Amino acid sequence: MFAYSINHRDRDGTRYPLAHRGLWLNGLPRLMLVCRLVGHRPVVDGTAALSVHDTPVRWVVCDRCGVRPDPQGSLDAQQWNVGDRYTGPWGVPPPVDPDAAFAFYKSGPQLPGPFTAQPTGTLGGELVVLARAPRGLGFTLKVGNGGSEQTLAASLHLWWASLYLHTERFGTWLQRRLNPVGYESRVIELEAHSGHLWWRLWTLRDGWSSRSGTEPRWRHGSLQIDPRTLLLGEKRYSYANQGAAVTATLRMPHGDEHPVHLQLQRRTFGRKRGRKRLSWSVDWEAPRGVPTRRHDGRRIYGSGVSVSEEAVRTGGWPAEAVANLAVTVTRHRYRNDWTVEAEVAA
Repeated sequence: MFAYSINHRDRDGTRYPLAHRGLWLNGLPRLMLVCRLVGHRPVVDGTAALSVHDTPVRWVVCDRCGVRPDPQGSLDAQQWNVGDRYTGPWGVPPPVDPDAAFAFYKSGPQLPGPFTAQPTGTLGGELVVLARAPRGLGFTLKVGNGGSEQTLAASLHLWWASLYLHTERFGTWLQRRLNPVGYESRVIELEAHSGHLWWRLWTLRDGWSSRSGTEPRWRHGSLQIDPRTLLLGEKRYSYANQGAAVTATLRMPHGDEHPVHLQLQRRTFGRKRGRKRLSWSVDWEAPRGVPTRRHDGRRIYGSGVSVSEEAVRTGGWPAEAVANLAVTVTRHRYRNDWTVEAEVAA
């Protein structure tokens, strides 16, 4: 047995979070009292065919502790179904010599061998304190599957602090009782953040199962709980056109020019009831588009840019709008490796 830890904050070299450390205890002996007293309960495990060109795979595992024999066996999927009690013949363990063991495994399908005499597992944890953004308040419980690296996992979130715990191979009996078939983990989650209460009640960890129709929607959803939103409504943007649209020329630093249509808009941000924040924006449209990547024809045809109160008051908002638009499009081009020097050289 040995323990080790990692200070993620020192490794990443960032100011936040204030503390971020992981801890693992490896090589812990697994008790498996029932299996040690009465022996393992071998059952058939495996996977389904992923496509018409694949074949199902079957092997042997203990139904209680999840330990696999060595070799784990390669069974006929036409004869054995997942979950069947294995009553077939047993083989011999692989040779100790690495070269001989390699030849042993490469020689073809093997019968299941003896179970591991002293299986071990791992306990791990991670602590995050004063993260850059609050996670909210809540917890998550995960029950893994037969192929999960983490058999069981749990996390607790208290705004700017989070604690993560997990097991590797410990708790396999519980996993095989609750989630024995398939290779998708299940979670129970309850969190409050962003003004909502979010929940997942024994749903697939990596899928929105309620949308696919495989599970009822009440098992995966959210509910608005922010009293300000309940009383005053959600925060939203609204836009109202001001005057007629004008046409201007967008001149890029790369030398190309493009006609654009500009529409001044009064932008309002706030809740349905209560005070609002007012600002100005310009909705722009380029009939022929403005290229953002060289040679492949990728273009942007419209969006919105902000303009200042002074520009609207003095009537210079079209000039400020195209200037801001030129900056925005130039940034798109730089991300696509289109620089001024490359254009001049061309």
